[in-house]
Amino acid sequence: MHPVSSKRRGLTHLVEAHSKQKGFFNRAFAVIRPELDRLDVARFAAAFACVVLGAALTALGPVALKLLIDTLSGGAPTHMLALDPLTLLALYVGAQGASRVASEMRMFLFGASEQSITRKLSRKLFAHAMALPLRFHLARATGAVAQTLENGIQGYRLVMQHAVFTLLPGLIEILIMSLVVALVLDPVFLAVFAACAVLYIFVFADGARKVLRASRSVSAARIDANAQLADGLLNFEAVKSFTGEAAVTRRYDDTLKIAQSRWRDFYRARFVNGIAIAFIFSGGLAATLWLGLARVQSGAMSVGDFVLVNAYMLQIVRPLELLGLGVRDIGQGAAFIERMLDLLDEKPESGAGASVPAIGPQEGPARITFEHVTFSYHEGRRVLTDLSFEIAPGSMTALVGSSGGGKSSVVRLIMRFYDPDAGRILFDGVPIAEIPPTELRKWIALVPQDTSLFNDSLAYNIGFPEYDGVQDDIARAASLANLDGLIDKLPDGFDTIVGERGLKLSGGEKQRVAIARASLKQPRLFIADEATSSLDSRTEAEIVDNLAIAARGVTTLVIAHRLSTIVKADDIIVLDQGRIVERGRHGDLLARGGLYASLWRAQTDDAAHGPDRARGTGA
Repeated sequence: MHPVSSKRRGLTHLVEAHSKQKGFFNRAFAVIRPELDRLDVARFAAAFACVVLGAALTALGPVALKLLIDTLSGGAPTHMLALDPLTLLALYVGAQGASRVASEMRMFLFGASEQSITRKLSRKLFAHAMALPLRFHLARATGAVAQTLENGIQGYRLVMQHAVFTLLPGLIEILIMSLVVALVLDPVFLAVFAACAVLYIFVFADGARKVLRASRSVSAARIDANAQLADGLLNFEAVKSFTGEAAVTRRYDDTLKIAQSRWRDFYRARFVNGIAIAFIFSGGLAATLWLGLARVQSGAMSVGDFVLVNAYMLQIVRPLELLGLGVRDIGQGAAFIERMLDLLDEKPESGAGASVPAIGPQEGPARITFEHVTFSYHEGRRVLTDLSFEIAPGSMTALVGSSGGGKSSVVRLIMRFYDPDAGRILFDGVPIAEIPPTELRKWIALVPQDTSLFNDSLAYNIGFPEYDGVQDDIARAASLANLDGLIDKLPDGFDTIVGERGLKLSGGEKQRVAIARASLKQPRLFIADEATSSLDSRTEAEIVDNLAIAARGVTTLVIAHRLSTIVKADDIIVLDQGRIVERGRHGDLLARGGLYASLWRAQTDDAAHGPDRARGTGA
């Protein structure tokens, strides 16, 4: 290989690496900049002033000690004789004490600002995660997302702390000490200091690269381990049912072993770096003390100068090590931040920032129209094909069909959890693609098959998300959903904590909570997505009655598993493999003898032999 080409290639890599680092820090700062208010900036400025003051006092303190020793030994310069030993002692002690006070003040000011920024940054990250589309969350483990956010916050804290507590004071101390050595002592000592500094920089730069590489591996391993932890905890009921405690523990431990191995590589990189630093320090200290001793013996230096050289050699290690530690740990923080920035690069739901178009009257039952809608979750695997239908305002429409027919996909499209591949969906004549998802969902109440409840009070779960604004209506909504009997039996009534995901409640009770929550929205469109499919026949009948009351006077779309629950529907749409194959009222569809009639016969036959045996028609 030609040496010139090799050098050019190396230079190109250096430029690219520098550009990449600059781009990373620009991105990282762009995330945090909007979170800095005037008070945070003022605190940072005050902390910066404390850093400068503390570093200056720390660097100049040994000068006062040198003058004190020279005065006591009779070697002080003539122009310094006016300062008595007590004054010099007071200056030395005062410099040390003021440096400590400045350090504490710096920590106080920075700590208050850091916590303020951490809170706002955490809120921003959480809000962004909540704004991401359903497709993103379905493709990732909840624990992995949570760990990515936690690592990102920790990374920012590492970068901020080391920027204020290590890099800045370290640079100031080195600059002042270098000036003192150049002005007061023999230039050979400055040469020794410079040589040590260059070696430190080389070793720390090499160590920082290795630590950064190890930190990226650690970050990925921590995310994977946390994903396994969350997966096991979220599915503990299944784990218990199948006595799978040992299996999930073993799976979690496998990821912990990988994380342990990555941490071992991380600490090995730090250890090797630390050993190299120790050798540089020992060599530099030996060189300065040998040179200083020779000059004192020859009369070229005073005892105070020797003490100053020794103090600075011992002291210069601290800022240099601070710089090295700062660069190294900032590299670790940067590795943590990288994964979080990748998450922030994920696009929120489409139309999240769009303006709300004019949609006729903002109350009353809605009209929903599908025009030639085609949709697929994955390319080449269509779920819905050229789907066209209309749901009249105030009517009850049911979607039925075989499993995998696309019924629940219709709901997800109406809710704008996904957008169609072709065609359009209209809400009162306006394409929902032009309506921000958050606005659209305010007009829709959804009762899903598996209701999600928060680990909070029953009242909070009914009133979510506008809990504080609907206190007076919670009891009415609970009564409408037939929750009075449950509330009377609960130890703390509405204040009873329902457990994570509502595990303290039965399936029917959770569905009633969902109905109460939905009724509080006073929606224009009410959707029940297989809301009774997992319930026994008696509870199902009660929930159907509750749904009918909650949806009275509202456009209603019911995704049905048991056809007996939708016999009174105004319109029944039968889907098969993503296409409409039949449509009409219950009696008309039975008379045609098509797919609907076949499904009805299968369920009524099964009901005669076992009410809950017919499970083959769920979406």
